Amino acid sequence: MKRYQPICLILLYISVNFDVFAQETDTTANKPANIYFEKLDHYFTLKLSHSNDTEKFYYQTVDNELIISPNVKSESRVHVSYKYISFSIKYVAEFLPGNDDDAQRGETKSGGFGLSLNFNRWLQELSYGKTKGYYIENTPDYIPGWQQGDPYILFPDMVYKNFQGVTGYKFNPNFSFNAIATQSERQLKSAGSFVPQILYRYYIIDDGQEVTESITSQKSNDFELVVGAGYYYTLVLKKDFYISVGVTPGVGYLWSKVVTRFPNEEIETSQNNLLIRIDGRAGAGYNGKKFHAGIYSKFSGSSYTQKESSITTEDSRVVLQAFVGYRFNAPNWLKKSVQTIEESTGLEKIL
Repeated sequence: MKRYQPICLILLYISVNFDVFAQETDTTANKPANIYFEKLDHYFTLKLSHSNDTEKFYYQTVDNELIISPNVKSESRVHVSYKYISFSIKYVAEFLPGNDDDAQRGETKSGGFGLSLNFNRWLQELSYGKTKGYYIENTPDYIPGWQQGDPYILFPDMVYKNFQGVTGYKFNPNFSFNAIATQSERQLKSAGSFVPQILYRYYIIDDGQEVTESITSQKSNDFELVVGAGYYYTLVLKKDFYISVGVTPGVGYLWSKVVTRFPNEEIETSQNNLLIRIDGRAGAGYNGKKFHAGIYSKFSGSSYTQKESSITTEDSRVVLQAFVGYRFNAPNWLKKSVQTIEESTGLEKIL
């Protein structure tokens, strides 16, 4: 690894200085630069959101289809943002309709968090999520005579863990990604941007079944790497209202390792598959000086056919989210702490 350090340092130096140069050029060419969006560095933002952000797993062969779902219909998040930094915590309100029918679909526990660092040009998102407790949504296909109200086939110990990151680069300095993602900025004039990005995702699926003479269990470790080319556009209406759309198609690879557990041994198999993925979002909202609210839809889907088999695996989500938030005056200790970090790390060069 040591012999690659000089190359890494050179690439880092080039990327930082390229960003500084681009920022200086664009600022000169488009003065005044802030006519397109307004930074709200003297506020911190508190936002609450609610959505149907749940992930199902589809396994399909020529003869059978298996749909595995968590018993969660909706989830909530608390977001805190300041300048280019945003942090969120996910939780499930079990008292809400669709999250409280444990007798039929079993109990599901889910949680996670997210972190965003969106600078002048570079965009960075990191997230972690864990869900335990699943059921077979199409149970009637596997139990003859099954009727509505009967219990579903359950996987109470099945666990899904997801670590995900997205790194992107915004070409148009007049387009504010924070205005639509974290609401720590306000888009004042309509603008769009080409945003190439790299998505990297590591996830674990463990069915958690106890191994017996008649029952085996499986655990898969998967790493997904996708390069995408996206475009986002925000249309500003009457200053404080906006409509935003964006789509990112991508292609990449999925590396998988599956361990099948038997009573006396474990068998490990691995493969890599070409992966096709698409991500997108569309929404509308109000983004005033302090109060902001909106609704949007996010969708993502990926598909691949396992090598040397006819099994097609799909992973898809359509997320509908509503949010409401308010900006408060940032305390002096927060301003000074972030400023100290920027000065000591050199971040002020790319802001």
